[in-house]
Amino acid sequence: MVEFSLVAPVLIMILFLMIDFGRLIYTFGAISWATREGARLISLAPQQTTDCAVLKRVEQVGQGFPLRPDPNSIVGNTDPNNPGPPLAPTTNDAIPAGQGYIYIWPAVATRVPQDTNCNGNPRKVSQTARDVSVQVKYKWSPLMPLVSSIVPSLTITTISVVHTEY
Repeated sequence: MVEFSLVAPVLIMILFLMIDFGRLIYTFGAISWATREGARLISLAPQQTTDCAVLKRVEQVGQGFPLRPDPNSIVGNTDPNNPGPPLAPTTNDAIPAGQGYIYIWPAVATRVPQDTNCNGNPRKVSQTARDVSVQVKYKWSPLMPLVSSIVPSLTITTISVVHTEY
């Protein structure tokens, strides 16, 4: 009994860490897959005049994780690989825990929040740089209270840059 009482807290802590680590790996996989699907959709149809199809696809593939458009993903935004003024992706601190933001470059949404009626300007892809990218940032936090006191919340950032096909 004494040995069990000494070992049990350590085993329970290891079990909780394994459960939350499994959740972290699953979340990364789902968010990464959603990002790739969104970028693939843009690359196959660069003539689309709205980001709505991409946003819906990323949310759908995100497997229930609350993802929404990044407020900075509008016309005139910057490349998330080289963010700069005027509209860079939202910073990690601004993302609420348990939520994610979808950032599309080049975006076609004309205002914040994104066009609710799926109206937008025609997508303009530069003839010299035919790449488009989708970035998803998701703020993950541990589920177990014991683990959350040890491990802070993490921001999972995945980005997919693809070459458009004409």
